[in-house]
Amino acid sequence: MRQFVGIIIAFIMLIVMLKGWPKVFKGKKAPLGLVLFLTGLIMAVIGGLSVPAMADSLVKVFANKSSRMTLIVVLEIGILGNLLKTYGILNKIVEALSQLVPSKKVLIMTLPAIMGLLPVPGGAFLSAPFVDSLGNDLQLDGGRKSVINLYFRHCSMFLLPYNTTMLAVMAALPEINVYHLIGLNIPFVIIYLVGAYFCYVRTAPDVIVEQTEGKGQALKEVLLYLSPVYMALLLNILFGLTMDISLLICIIWTYCLIGKDKSQYFQNIKKGINLSNLFMLIGVYYMQNTVKSMDYVMSSVGELLTGQSVLGFMVLIPVIAVALGLSTGVNLVPMGILFPFVAGMHLPVMAQTVYAMYVVLWSFFGYYYSPFHLCHLLTIKYMGCDANPVYKVHIKMMPLMLVAGVGLFLLYYTVLL
Repeated sequence: MRQFVGIIIAFIMLIVMLKGWPKVFKGKKAPLGLVLFLTGLIMAVIGGLSVPAMADSLVKVFANKSSRMTLIVVLEIGILGNLLKTYGILNKIVEALSQLVPSKKVLIMTLPAIMGLLPVPGGAFLSAPFVDSLGNDLQLDGGRKSVINLYFRHCSMFLLPYNTTMLAVMAALPEINVYHLIGLNIPFVIIYLVGAYFCYVRTAPDVIVEQTEGKGQALKEVLLYLSPVYMALLLNILFGLTMDISLLICIIWTYCLIGKDKSQYFQNIKKGINLSNLFMLIGVYYMQNTVKSMDYVMSSVGELLTGQSVLGFMVLIPVIAVALGLSTGVNLVPMGILFPFVAGMHLPVMAQTVYAMYVVLWSFFGYYYSPFHLCHLLTIKYMGCDANPVYKVHIKMMPLMLVAGVGLFLLYYTVLL
């Protein structure tokens, strides 16, 4: 029981630290990595873990091969994103895409999805200017423009193996083939995108862009400037290179795309190193390892989740995932807590994949609709609208998202397990 109390108090303190930090430190945003590490430490101390056990939880963050690779990949993603932004490669993709796709209704959905291929924190801010401009042409209000930017920006997190969501799955559940998980996610993404189109884009009057160059040239430019993104997937799938090596090659490849002025290339690599992301993941993995060290919690929750009925799992996961996601605005927190329980259920690999998908979806729901979600905050700030109109627009899609999550789990559970 003491270990359960430790977890509950730790997450209450997590919320207190996130909300209280700006007040105590004169408006400064809470350093999420430190806050998550302190949450794990509080959990361990109140839960009665020994000092060696606490130290072991931290050592395992760096000793585990999957965790190590994830930390490296997150650093590489930050570097790649900074290079593509600094040297105007993202703008070149947008310009070429505008010539390739004349419909502004299609563009307003496509551009944030393209920007979403670079999973950087607050990345919706990259696509917000384009969505704002296109939305004005389509006579959309600030709430709809904000929601369109958020929905289409986030679809890639279910599909990219180098997204932090999939990296967290690979680190916590290494037996899973991430491409099988991505395959299970595809029907959800289709429902998600079709629903967003019908709810937010379909009724807007379309505007056709006048084309100034041939589609063939525009297609070549899109393929060329997007190559640092899709090359990582091809190298991983076709040649079996690990994702860290694949992304390293893509970073080197950008050197060939940036034009003649390469004098600041290595300085821009240095600027792209995002230590806050690194510390956030270290904090998540420390919490994850701390929970794994709590034998009583692991066995008790494991028994509950592996009961005769799957109903317990279907109810417990959404409650925990949504609560943690809403309160933190970070989907890695509920995943970091829940994946150890999925691993402890000792399921066959396919069952583990289906259960992991359910955790990923509900962690996403909590984080996506959180008022602390960084992309949400940056988007509404850029669009110049309040949160309330945005949430009123969100309501249209909420039932579809939740029903799709439960329905797909039941379908996969019935057909595949």
